[in-house]
Amino acid sequence: MRRVGRALTHTSHQINRALDACIGETVSQELTGMRGMVLGYIVRTTRSGRPVYQRDLEHCFRVQRSSITTMLKGIESAGFITRTAVEQDARLKSLAATEKGLACYDQLERCINAFEARLQQGVTESELTSLETVLDKLLCNAKAVQTDPHIE
Repeated sequence: MRRVGRALTHTSHQINRALDACIGETVSQELTGMRGMVLGYIVRTTRSGRPVYQRDLEHCFRVQRSSITTMLKGIESAGFITRTAVEQDARLKSLAATEKGLACYDQLERCINAFEARLQQGVTESELTSLETVLDKLLCNAKAVQTDPHIE
C-alpha cells in the first residue's frame, strides 16, 4: 500500500518552508508564509469594506482557535496588525492592518503570486483539477477516520 499521508505531510512541510524562505527573504524576516497569507487576507477584506474577526480566519484557513490566537499575537507584536475590542461584544476583536502591515502588502502579494506560479510550473490545468479532486476525497476520508477512528 502507498503511504499517501506521509507523502502529503512531507510535501506540505517542503512547501511551507519554501514559502517561509521566500517571504522572509523578499518581504520581511518577521513574517512566515502563513502569517503573510493571514495579513493579506486581513488587508484585502478590510479594503473591501468588511470587518475581519478571528473566527473568520479560523474558518478561512481551517485552523483551530488556539493556533490563530497565537499567530495573531505574533503578528500584532511585530506591528503588522491591531486587534480592537468591538463595542457590542468585548470578547470579539476586530482585526486591521497597521501602516507597517499595509506598507508590505503589495510586495507580499507579488511574492505569494510568484511563489504559486513557480510551484505550479509544469503542472497542467487538468492535473491541478485532478489534484484538487483527490485532495478533497482524502480530506473527507481523513475526517471520517477522525469521527470513527476504529480501523479494521
